[in-house]
Amino acid sequence: MGTHRLLEHTADMGIEASGETLEDLFAQAAYGLLEIIAGTPEALCREEMIVTVEGGDAEELLVNWLNEILYLFEIKRFFPLDFEIEEVRGNHLLARVRGEPFDPQRHPVEREVKAVTYHQLRVEKTDGLWHARVYVDL
Repeated sequence: MGTHRLLEHTADMGIEASGETLEDLFAQAAYGLLEIIAGTPEALCREEMIVTVEGGDAEELLVNWLNEILYLFEIKRFFPLDFEIEEVRGNHLLARVRGEPFDPQRHPVEREVKAVTYHQLRVEKTDGLWHARVYVDL
């Protein structure tokens, strides 16, 4: 089981995530993004969306994955709560995102995230664990 923690940086905020597998790492990064947006939300997993993302390498794949979650939230008005990464292979990610339609009365937003950035972006494997650092523009 992986972990994540939030990092503050001027007008940005960062996520440090780790996991035994890339799938776990990407899920932890998504939970970190959710925490930035909504803290520890109360929501139900009423719906499920299948998400596929492509990227040139692990770093680009992570940015594209987190930006896809922002797209689901901002454009599709879907409040994500649970992330199951089924596969990270090469430049491809397949995931199930569970949550419910966004309701501002039930889902308070703590911070507005504009985008996930490439600033100080890092994805690497050390000592048998995957680690990532990524910043979001607030």
